[in-house]
Amino acid sequence: MTDPRRDQIAIAGVAYCLPSSAFTLEELGTRGSLKSAPETLAGFGFQQAHIAEDESHVEMAMRAARDLLEETGTDPRDIGMVIYAGALTSSSTLAVEPAPGGGALYLPDLLDLFQYPVSRVQSELGLTRAAAIGVDQQACASLFSAIRIGRDMLIAEEELSAVLCMGADKLPPNAPREMIYNLISDAGCATLLRKGGSDNRILAVGHVTKGAFWDAAEMENEIIAAYFPTARTVILETLRKGGLTIGDIDWIVPHNVSLRSWEILLGLLEVGREKLFDENIARVGHTIASDNLINLRDLLGSGRVRKGDHLLLFTFGYGLNWSCIVLEH
Repeated sequence: MTDPRRDQIAIAGVAYCLPSSAFTLEELGTRGSLKSAPETLAGFGFQQAHIAEDESHVEMAMRAARDLLEETGTDPRDIGMVIYAGALTSSSTLAVEPAPGGGALYLPDLLDLFQYPVSRVQSELGLTRAAAIGVDQQACASLFSAIRIGRDMLIAEEELSAVLCMGADKLPPNAPREMIYNLISDAGCATLLRKGGSDNRILAVGHVTKGAFWDAAEMENEIIAAYFPTARTVILETLRKGGLTIGDIDWIVPHNVSLRSWEILLGLLEVGREKLFDENIARVGHTIASDNLINLRDLLGSGRVRKGDHLLLFTFGYGLNWSCIVLEH
């Protein structure tokens, strides 16, 4: 039986930051950033990628968080916990100084290993009453884990009323922008969790890890074979925990791991394409961990979600991690 207190935790707002520089598939091909032909990636639903230049991943995350606090009218002192999620190893420490020779990480001093984004965020955003937590090692699923931890902390601690979950990922300079037929963009995002919200209440969460697939570079074919049946199982089990079926879902808020992969998964779930909010796959590309929150904000902003609608958010990350969140608007 679902704990009724869990329904009282809601996503009170979402904001995101995309770099201003966007490159078409043709431009990326000319830059040598793709492994496949531009036409191949276009067939998977992609059009362009956003690439950060001078701005760091931490700066993108903080910009999203500042916008979120302003839009929701939240006093930073009301935030009791901030959880920063980084999907990439290079997102777990600041590492913002340019690396000699274009390397991914530059550590001029050993103490730089102990410079954490979440501490900088807590300081620069004035979250003086917030405990700081970092989450990583779940790749694209890391922000879902941050939301899960934040939800459970709000339930467990009576004095806690608001949790800020945020994160960003930026690929190293000159890194390829394609990964297993996915077009990768840089981005940051933030979401606010509150008790007692009436919109976007969290009904259920699910997370499955299959660590046997930890070496993604060596097990690409096995990962592809495991992805779809496990995704279907995790989605249906999460719905069961929330007392719902797939027929109760009004909108699917996806990761942007190719439109083609979603067409296959929708078929396995027996869900019509009209329920998939797929508009950002072409425009945004795959932003590692920020996809679902970017898509959630844009879907809610479109005015198409009605009171009482059920929204299903699903993502997948190397490690391997399948994660799902079900909301009631």
